[in-house]
Amino acid sequence: MSRRYTIVEPSFAAAANMNLIEIKGASGKVLEVLRWWWRPTDNTLAPAQVLYTRCRLLPATVTDATGGVNSSPSIMANDGGDTAAGFTAITKGTAGASTSGTARLYDSAGSHSYNGYDQTIEEGVTVKSGEAFVFEIVGSVTTTINITVGAEVEEIG
Repeated sequence: MSRRYTIVEPSFAAAANMNLIEIKGASGKVLEVLRWWWRPTDNTLAPAQVLYTRCRLLPATVTDATGGVNSSPSIMANDGGDTAAGFTAITKGTAGASTSGTARLYDSAGSHSYNGYDQTIEEGVTVKSGEAFVFEIVGSVTTTINITVGAEVEEIG
C-alpha cells in the first residue's frame, strides 16, 4: 500500500550552497519523490537573479546536512486518514549532505527568482533505506530572496 505526503518549509532566506530539502529513506519502506519546488515569497520583487538548483540521490552512507537553521519541515499526509510518514526530512542546511557512494544527478536547472521552479516527474526518484534525496542550491545567491520549498513523496510499504 502506498501513501502520499507533501513536505513544505515556509518562507526563509535562501543562501548559497544550501540544502533546500533532504528526504531520508525509511527502514522497510521505499519512497518515490514525485515533485519538488521553490517559490519566491517576498511581498516586493527582489532584484533579478537566477538560482541554480539540482536534485541528487545520495546512496550508501549519507552524512546529513548541517548548519543554518536545519529545521524539521511539516510532512502532511495528503489523505487525512493516513498514518504519519515513516521517512524524515530536514531543510535549510548550509553545509550540504554528502555520501560515501557516487551521487546520482536527477535534475539540474537555473530558474529566475521571479518565477521559482517546479519539477514533476512521472516515475519518481526511488529512495531506499539508508539513502537520501537532496534538492539544493548550487553556487551563490547574489541578493536576499525569501522562498518557500516543498516536495511530494509517495511512501510504499
